[in-house]
Amino acid sequence: MADIFSEWLRTNRVDDAFLRRNLSDDAIPVFLTGAGASGRSVPPETSGEAAWEMAAQALTAGIPELSRLIRFVQTRVPRSFEVQQGRDGRAFTYDRGARGARGRKTLPFVSCPYRGTASDILTVAHEFSHALQIVSSGRSTMPPLSREVCAFVGEQLLLGWVRQARPALSPHLETAWLTDNSRYLGTDLQLLRTALECGSDTYDYAWNYPIARLLAQSIGQEWTRQKIAAFFKSGEKAPALLKAYHDRPRILPQRYVLPGMQDTGGTVSSLYRQIGGLLLLDLQDLDAGAVDHSIGDRYARLLQSMQDGSVFLALDRQQVPLGYVLWQCNGEGETVHLEHRIACRQRLPDMLASLGNHCPQVAMELRHTKPTASSRGIRQ
Repeated sequence: MADIFSEWLRTNRVDDAFLRRNLSDDAIPVFLTGAGASGRSVPPETSGEAAWEMAAQALTAGIPELSRLIRFVQTRVPRSFEVQQGRDGRAFTYDRGARGARGRKTLPFVSCPYRGTASDILTVAHEFSHALQIVSSGRSTMPPLSREVCAFVGEQLLLGWVRQARPALSPHLETAWLTDNSRYLGTDLQLLRTALECGSDTYDYAWNYPIARLLAQSIGQEWTRQKIAAFFKSGEKAPALLKAYHDRPRILPQRYVLPGMQDTGGTVSSLYRQIGGLLLLDLQDLDAGAVDHSIGDRYARLLQSMQDGSVFLALDRQQVPLGYVLWQCNGEGETVHLEHRIACRQRLPDMLASLGNHCPQVAMELRHTKPTASSRGIRQ
């Protein structure tokens, strides 16, 4: 009996060791900014065509090198947003391949059943990105895992663009993105792990999603727009551009993950959790020197700052610490000392945004302060 999973590994040019390193039981370091939206709230009304246009604008802003092809996809690629009763409601982009004596590529077809939910808007960006990759790669066919990387990068670009251009929509999309992770990094990840352990004689497209989701997160943080554009164009050579990830311990460094600070009630327990979060951020940044202080001195300093209201601990929507800012004022109320830590540099804008919402004056001063020996946790 043929092992289809082994063939999937060969097609995508990944090995089982790479998968095992990235399918561990540890918390997966995926995060987003913002307060999110409640499950009962409804996003601003957006048509399927408007979502298609937003995807084009977001991709143009994020990958201007592909602007001509993005415009071509936006205006020329056939698409349907119709919801058909009795049909599988999954979206897809069909690569119709070459046609004619010269082997000219025909345009892909996008089917995206659209009901106007936040998840649907993300799906439109996902399928637009598939179409863009197919057009950009010409007659070279990209392996499926790499195709999904492109689609998830497109989602990331939409999320980033919406934060600036459509702020009322942003919390709804970010909530939907995190909800989608429960499938991609939950049930789909378990399917991939089962196939990895036991093999499989049947193909499951869901195997492509978990690793692609993690790769897209890292690419969005690390790659230049020129490299992203080259990846969309790379076709069958795409796995070679991802080869560097095979040499890493993990796609996303585990140091990004700090435990969430769930409030179980009680002033004392809450205080201990907050101090613990501050100390964990100190430990995350070994270069800052705070870990060289005695435990008693550091604890006393943090406790005093909390009592004075001169420390701000920023959390994301999952209650994971982003970073903290500690300051001192003189008798005239002027800030004379600023100290700050950040879990990783990619979260600096998130921490500054959160600080600005609660302590705007301190945030303004921090933005204009040059890094010092006590603030090396933030690396520009």
